[in-house]
Amino acid sequence: MIGHIKMRTMHNAYIYSGILKRSFLSLVAAAPYVTPRKISNVAQCEVEKYRRVLSPKSLPYVAVIDITNTCNLCCPYCPTGTRRDSGRKPGMIDIPVVRKLIDEVGEYLVSANLFNWGEPLLHPRIAEITSMFHDARIYTTISSNLSLPRQEALESVCNAGLDYLMVSISGAFQAVHEIYHKKASLQTVIENTRSLISYKKARGLKRPIVEWKYLLFKHNQDEVESARTLAMKIGVDVFRVVKGGGATEAIIDNGSIPRRNIRAPFCHQLWNTVAVNADGGISPCCFLFFKEDDFGDYLQDEIRQIRNSGRSVAARTFFSPSCINQLQQGLRHPCLKCELVHGQSHLKDYLRSNSAAKKGHRTGGP
Repeated sequence: MIGHIKMRTMHNAYIYSGILKRSFLSLVAAAPYVTPRKISNVAQCEVEKYRRVLSPKSLPYVAVIDITNTCNLCCPYCPTGTRRDSGRKPGMIDIPVVRKLIDEVGEYLVSANLFNWGEPLLHPRIAEITSMFHDARIYTTISSNLSLPRQEALESVCNAGLDYLMVSISGAFQAVHEIYHKKASLQTVIENTRSLISYKKARGLKRPIVEWKYLLFKHNQDEVESARTLAMKIGVDVFRVVKGGGATEAIIDNGSIPRRNIRAPFCHQLWNTVAVNADGGISPCCFLFFKEDDFGDYLQDEIRQIRNSGRSVAARTFFSPSCINQLQQGLRHPCLKCELVHGQSHLKDYLRSNSAAKKGHRTGGP
């Protein structure tokens, strides 16, 4: 029992220390990209979010761009890994879509995450995309399993100005790592990480910041310290522990709403983030997987239009108690499955009376 408590305390320490170090390094690295226009837009966006403005005039300052929805691994909590059908064809985002996004909202974007449901290093033009965001003075992050021979691609994105690289791992040894990261090679991850860090040092580069993100499960909790030691030995900048698992959803059963520990009182992404899929579809947030749940098609419309479309306004209405009367009875909406929506006390009766909130699985999780 004492040993279990000590282990949990250690894990929590790594979770919070990793968050703090990552936040500090990211803040310092992003500072040169900040402009008066971006600061003004962020301030306006945050005020509109605080006031629960349903049709904001500000633009998103965070972009999540799934540059490819394909992956080389088969991770069980990932819908791409389990080969779930999203309604989208497997593919890569087109460069004109990226250019359109930067032209429209680039001067307002503070950061861009070039990943979501796929492995970004599979995109043959990843370095070009990275360079486009770097030239637009946007802090750019990639998350990768790094379990594929892509040393040249890593060097290319390094030269292109990548700011932050997250590497997803789940063990200090192959036998444990491959339990979750199915079809992965930990040795390849280690070699790629070493190669990138050596490349940076040889050229006197400070970026990208390299993080090992350790996904914590019951089966790998004994290897956290070994993985951390390995990361420090290799020269990784940040070692962060994250509790593994799929995205959670709220389900109404027999008229009762389960109590959940909701960290955020509302969804920040509905105000400050744009989530672009590889096919150009705009999702409500980075957690929604299916094409039928998209709020718009970026190949046809612009961010400003999609941001204030009927579905977008309805989503924000869930978090605005004073506007609850504007919600249609029997409304079918992908956000009705979100635990943040189910955490809104003013929606208690509305959710119970809406059959669309009782079934369905929108995040693509297991």
